[in-house]
Amino acid sequence: MMLSAVDARKQEIDETILKELEVLAMNEQEIREALEEWEKLSVSSENRYVYEMRLKWLRDQLSNLLGERRAGMEEGLEKGLKQGLKQGLKQGREEERKSMIRHMSAKGMAAKDIADLTGLAEEEVRKWLK
Repeated sequence: MMLSAVDARKQEIDETILKELEVLAMNEQEIREALEEWEKLSVSSENRYVYEMRLKWLRDQLSNLLGERRAGMEEGLEKGLKQGLKQGLKQGREEERKSMIRHMSAKGMAAKDIADLTGLAEEEVRKWLK
């Protein structure tokens, strides 16, 4: 509220907000202390410059954090998509292999012959036929 009460660019003060702050300061010690400190900072142009530089630094830090978080999210999403695609292709190949084994079996081929043709272990072929 304090920061929005004064628009330094337009050199305007919002009296409504200032009055609300004064009412709050009557009841809240922390708000009263913050208002007193704010008034002290507002007096000196040197203090105002230090305050503005600190505020700029804080905004820059926030921007950097948000940028890093966004970059990390994009990197994670890309990694997840690649991993999901790889896993999906693997599952698709496995399903196709199972389908082919079942089809071969349905045509009367023995598990041993299917294993020889596919390069799989005979136990694995039998497991997939169950």
